[in-house]
Amino acid sequence: MTAGTRKLVVRLGLSLGVAAAFVWWLRNQGIEIVPSASRFAAVAWWTIPAYVLTLLVVHFLRAYRWIYLLRPIAGVPVRKMLPVAFVGFLAILVLPLRTGELARPFLIKRHAGVSGSAALGTIAIERVVDGLLVSLWLTLCLFGVSASTSPYVWPLRLLPLGLFLAALAFLLAFLRRSDFFVRFADRLTRPFSKRLADTAVHVLEGFGRGLAVLPNRMALLRFLLVSVLYWTINALGVWLLAWGCGLDVGLLGAVATMAVVAVGILLPSGPGFFGNFQAAVLVAIGLYLPAAVVAERADAFIFALYLCQVGVTLLVGFASLLLGRVSLRGVVSSGLPQVAAEDLSEWS
Repeated sequence: MTAGTRKLVVRLGLSLGVAAAFVWWLRNQGIEIVPSASRFAAVAWWTIPAYVLTLLVVHFLRAYRWIYLLRPIAGVPVRKMLPVAFVGFLAILVLPLRTGELARPFLIKRHAGVSGSAALGTIAIERVVDGLLVSLWLTLCLFGVSASTSPYVWPLRLLPLGLFLAALAFLLAFLRRSDFFVRFADRLTRPFSKRLADTAVHVLEGFGRGLAVLPNRMALLRFLLVSVLYWTINALGVWLLAWGCGLDVGLLGAVATMAVVAVGILLPSGPGFFGNFQAAVLVAIGLYLPAAVVAERADAFIFALYLCQVGVTLLVGFASLLLGRVSLRGVVSSGLPQVAAEDLSEWS
């Protein structure tokens, strides 16, 4: 067994442990992970393919908007970017502990010649913008929910928004004083290893180039508009599926459910976000529905929501692997792209 394989096995073991903990909690809440047929008796079946159609649109918009962040640093054709984005989403889904997050920068370097560390900067912008959008919507939605409803109300109102505001402050500080962060990393790591210090400096300088879109108002505005559209369609799809499963959460409840899931799956977890995805949905709908309704009908909704989202990601991701000529070689082998510590040319 190679060192890379051992690392992957360790990560997989840890992630499965996290998933098992979530599954244990869900079972204690009376949730069937794979519901019996009787749980689907009240489901309006036409809403499932309708929801899948919304997901296909959402998946495309989620991938396409990346072009607005990449173009200020490199002229990447959309036909090359889209398959890389779809395969990157697949890697995030299937690799443990969210190690697939680095797949897109790694793959866009290989297939379009974009600096991997600069692409990482664009991913950071994407994550912070997404986090700010959904956490702001979540905060606004939850101010209509009594704090006595659940112990999760106040933490969900404040913690996600506070976290992403802090992340935004860091990105802006890095953009303004990148030289300070580069010097600090160099001084911190050079006593241990010259190669490690060179790697840190190299990656951080590229990361700073990836933040070049922030002063580009038109590119950032286009990215924001597509992001708002992407999340809006996402919320409407969740609302439709919830209604089809007999859960009258309303539009605000659907937005909150989408937002809690988006925050919940950021946690390092097992492959497929298994466990924390279901737990996030259960917490969210419990804020808007009586316990008796949740106990009777939540299983079918959670199962359908999860299966549709994972299914679309797998379908589009594997299609891109086959038709887009994008390979996960070097990503899957170690469970994490080989960052500059081993070969700076792979990340520069």
